[in-house]
Amino acid sequence: MNGRHITKRLAAAALTATIVAAASPAFAEFPDKPITMYIGFNPGGAVDTTARLLQKNLEAALGVPVIAVQKPGGGGTVMATTLMHQKADGYTIGMGASAAYALAPLLNTDIQYDMIDDFAHIATVSIPQDALVVKKDAPWDTYEDLVKDAKDNGKALSLSSQVSVSRLMAIAIEEKEGIEIEVVPVKGGSAGIQQVLGGHTDMTWGASGWHAQVEAGEMKPILSLGYERNADFQDIPTAKELGIDYAFVDTFMLSAPKGLPEDVEKKLADAVKTALSPELVKELREKMYLSADYRGPQETDDYLTMQRDEVKPFVDKMMAEGGEKPAD
Repeated sequence: MNGRHITKRLAAAALTATIVAAASPAFAEFPDKPITMYIGFNPGGAVDTTARLLQKNLEAALGVPVIAVQKPGGGGTVMATTLMHQKADGYTIGMGASAAYALAPLLNTDIQYDMIDDFAHIATVSIPQDALVVKKDAPWDTYEDLVKDAKDNGKALSLSSQVSVSRLMAIAIEEKEGIEIEVVPVKGGSAGIQQVLGGHTDMTWGASGWHAQVEAGEMKPILSLGYERNADFQDIPTAKELGIDYAFVDTFMLSAPKGLPEDVEKKLADAVKTALSPELVKELREKMYLSADYRGPQETDDYLTMQRDEVKPFVDKMMAEGGEKPAD
């Protein structure tokens, strides 16, 4: 074969390779289009505020728009159920709360998802500073005062409760102290606060909303369900410190459908970490008394598993008492 034929064959091969390359789809690096972020709660609350404040910084970290879409209902379970059925490509994520994953499926058998098997949890973002609160002029300044009054006078205490977290707390207190707590269901934390301020119930628990009332001198905090004391309310003891074998902090997190590619999961998790700038951390704390609490995918899975294991005995007791307890 002479040199001219070899040159022609090489040229033809090069041309063929060029045509094939041009016809093949280009695999762009993630992300190359807008990301949809579901928010599992109504506008204005702690989860929504966390998502909205994080949104702008995520866009800067990822280089694409992040479009917020409200998916409220069922204490975050509507969002989680919707998220579970989306494509696991990183372009649909959801901001929710840990109770929807660790607690709600234990309470409601209609919820058909598993917190680990059906989701890729990208990162934990923030935690609320919670408290059990009473009116400022209530005759109790401490948890011990409250329990002593109930025992000495043989009376039941009343608790406005909008979430199962506080109903389970009531069981734990009853079990430890031998007192009775009458749970009064309400819709939303603000309704619980109004019940207490109006003198209709003795106390309520909230992850947010109570801070302004305390600062205004209308309410006083008694205890926290946190694993450690609240960053801005260091004088409030935790339930664990008081000998109550119960804790639950409804952490706020970003999740995706199961099956997220590892490199996509890492890019999203790293973006959340970058997004939690000192300025954003300060804004979360000043606007909603939220403490930034970044944890990556594995740490978030471990945290959810710990929460589920710790709360399950109290869920079993609540269910054994007979009341139907749908997800919040």
